[in-house]
Amino acid sequence: MNESENLVPEIAGAENVEQTTEQSTEPMEQVTGQSVEPAEQNAQPEKIYTEAEFNAKLDEVIGKKLARNSAKIRREYEQKYGPLETVLKAGTGKEDVGEVTEAFRAYYEGKGVQIPAAPAYSEKDVEILARADADDIIKSGMEEVVEETERLAGIGYDNMSQREKAVFRTLAAYRKGTERNTELAKIGVSEEVYNSAEFQNFAGKFTSDVPIAEVYNIYSRMQPQKQIKTMGSMTNTNSGDNGVKDFYTRDEALKFTQKDFDKNPALLKAVEKSMLRW
Repeated sequence: MNESENLVPEIAGAENVEQTTEQSTEPMEQVTGQSVEPAEQNAQPEKIYTEAEFNAKLDEVIGKKLARNSAKIRREYEQKYGPLETVLKAGTGKEDVGEVTEAFRAYYEGKGVQIPAAPAYSEKDVEILARADADDIIKSGMEEVVEETERLAGIGYDNMSQREKAVFRTLAAYRKGTERNTELAKIGVSEEVYNSAEFQNFAGKFTSDVPIAEVYNIYSRMQPQKQIKTMGSMTNTNSGDNGVKDFYTRDEALKFTQKDFDKNPALLKAVEKSMLRW
């Protein structure tokens, strides 16, 4: 009997706690119209990163991970092949790994050992494999492109294999084009313009040492001008009875309007004839 009586106050106390909690949240619910959890009220606002901050943090994390992986691979290589390389260099008196390889090749071939030749690929096969290699590097990002072109350049073009030469040519062209486009975008040139066949053909006439911004300035000055003069301003003492000269320069022709040609068909013919001499 006593145990039953003792349970009653405990149950009643629990009910009072639940009622108190419900009452404490009721005013907030009335104001916001939403249920508010106590824990949510004390939660700290989540930090929002800008794109620059996010990219910087990502580069930091990836850079550290790549550095760790590179160091791990280097340690594994040195542990596995370091002693062998030391022995081979001491035995041949050569320091360059390529020279060590050739020394042992000559030695064993002199003993009658047939050294398997490297797989022979056709020129077309080499280009296909090199294109695939270059595409993989390009997909990895501009940083990888720069790193690989610098590595291959350090080898020297004459010392590269045919496949390496093909990869280098592809990556160098991609890198140059990307860097040139970036420079043009900085001065406000649209992608539509610098990727156009007309501009690409024009830029191709200049050597690589001419800054692309300077090339574009020349190109833009040669484009048709918006300022147009009337027929009256184009008269000259050498014209015939119809007011048309025998020859017009490109700048002169660009100043005529379609209306001018409609009024005087002879003018249009004279300009078309002049275009053959530009």
